Amino acid sequence: MFRHPPRALVALAIALSATAASPWGADGHRTVGALADRLIAGTHAQARVRALLGDLTLGQASVWADCAKGVDPSKNYAYTSPGRFPECAIFETPAGEAEMIDFVRRNDTNCPRAPGDASCHAQYHYTDESFQRRRYHRGDVGTRDFDIVAAISATLHVLEGEPAPAPFDIKDKREALLLLAHYVGDVTQPLHVGTAYLEPDGRVVDTEASTFDPATDTQGGNRIVTIRVATNHRSETLHATWDDIPEALHSNHIDAAWLMLARAEPAPRGDMQAWPAQWAGSTLTQARLALKDLRFGPGQGLQWTVPLTGRYDDSMAPIKKRQLTVAGARLARTLTAIWP
Repeated sequence: MFRHPPRALVALAIALSATAASPWGADGHRTVGALADRLIAGTHAQARVRALLGDLTLGQASVWADCAKGVDPSKNYAYTSPGRFPECAIFETPAGEAEMIDFVRRNDTNCPRAPGDASCHAQYHYTDESFQRRRYHRGDVGTRDFDIVAAISATLHVLEGEPAPAPFDIKDKREALLLLAHYVGDVTQPLHVGTAYLEPDGRVVDTEASTFDPATDTQGGNRIVTIRVATNHRSETLHATWDDIPEALHSNHIDAAWLMLARAEPAPRGDMQAWPAQWAGSTLTQARLALKDLRFGPGQGLQWTVPLTGRYDDSMAPIKKRQLTVAGARLARTLTAIWP
């Protein structure tokens, strides 16, 4: 099985010289949750969500899985981020922090890890399927038994009254819903699913398990630093560029037209347990649009570079809106399927 490199450590090192971005993990996830809140209004699913989450909306709950990353296993599982992220303030009570700490304790070392690898729960948020693939296939380079597709599947098991499959440790339906509200957003972010594997000279390679070289892994674009053509300015990572969303896509801009788009999304096919892989395959299509025409510079250490133009920025906006819309619709459809 492919062992994922220490993405969190590499991303942190790169971030020291990069411009911070508003993460999809906050603004984007809240948009996904807010869309789902509106789509399930007045349904039995809404009543079940309220029974599990209390006063939390799906928009608020959608960031919980990222807020839990503020728990530091190296500091006896202390929550070390109070006041740092405004979206997490709602969970920064004694009971809220205890809930996050409990989740991280159970999902820290329960997966195959090597020294330096990120905590297991931090690896639930993504997969690294080569963007050339036409569908997600467990067993391909970059996929894992505890990646985003497997993680969504585990939450569905729990919400349907079954235990979470190994290696996941999800204690109850409330925790499963908190996770699902986040993971459905993650699996629609193009670089949370599809990634470019690059040779040292910047050439894209199509990965095969028999010939895979870990040194080619860009870790969902976290090892690719963007250079703005207009200013020649080194900016954030390519992954952060896709995490960021414009103001027009924040949850306070959801209107009737946007809800109509979400309601028009086709219903998923087949058994619910097949949906996460279908969603990942759909996101690979968007990852190909995001990556196929980019020209990467030679690698230096743990980094490659890529020039981005204003035209590329313009091309991202409709993809981001589509993916946020799709995620909100999928979250709502999943909840109404579980609680018709």
